[in-house]
Amino acid sequence: MKKALIAASLLTVFAAASTQACDKPQNRPAIPDPTTAVTAQMVKTNNEVKAYVRATESYLSCAKLSSNELRSAETELKDYAEEFNKTIRTFKQLNS
Repeated sequence: MKKALIAASLLTVFAAASTQACDKPQNRPAIPDPTTAVTAQMVKTNNEVKAYVRATESYLSCAKLSSNELRSAETELKDYAEEFNKTIRTFKQLNS
């Protein structure tokens, strides 16, 4: 009985994880203005952007997209990440 309960629990956890992994992330974090942002805001946004990128990469790896849709989504994600990286570089330059 105990083994069956553990097996059922593990199956539920893995099923939930696999379902969530293919959900498209909805809320792309806003990138703050580097001229007015404070360090805490940049750190928080950095963590949010990293989580969003990981979630989007997970989604793209399991989503059934055409090759054109996949390339477009990957380009969009790359451009978003590069925009945030430029913001970080500007922030660091202004605050050094």
